[in-house]
Amino acid sequence: MTLPKSSLAESAVRSVRPMRERIARLRLWRCVEIGEGLSAVGRVYVRGAGRVRLGARVTLDASEAPIELHALEGAEIVIGDDVVICGGTSIEAQALVSIGARVRIERFCKIIDNHFHAVHGSRTVRPGSKPVVVGDDVTLGARVILLSGASVGAGSLIHASSVISRRVPAGSEMMGVPAMAVRRLAAE
Repeated sequence: MTLPKSSLAESAVRSVRPMRERIARLRLWRCVEIGEGLSAVGRVYVRGAGRVRLGARVTLDASEAPIELHALEGAEIVIGDDVVICGGTSIEAQALVSIGARVRIERFCKIIDNHFHAVHGSRTVRPGSKPVVVGDDVTLGARVILLSGASVGAGSLIHASSVISRRVPAGSEMMGVPAMAVRRLAAE
């Protein structure tokens, strides 16, 4: 019995999607938790002895440049459902970096919860880490930097090349170095 061409095409697509997800899971074998529907394209590096948790339907698009997720021992990176992370992005945790659901992180962003350098010329003393928290439905433009202690409220928009090192209220539009409020976004 032969199947119609449309049925063959549909079955081929159904078999390719799970294969892509299995390949993505193999690339990210160091993650302690991976939700369903993961999509990883290009070079994605998971480094460090810490824990990385990925929610459902996370897209890691490293086709343009590699993505790095680096959690030091005892640290955790938590990425929520339906998050899109574009190439060149680096997320580094010494304590905690938490990214909410439906967040879009554009190209070449940097998210760090510690300055990762010694204080006062000492090579052994490091400043304490402060968690970085990104709420749900946030958009980070290209080349945004979130520093230690940054907290971006739900529904906020951070424009390209902005630097955030403090609390951003929910529904804010921010831009600049250091980032300043442009306006409050309308509640939907």
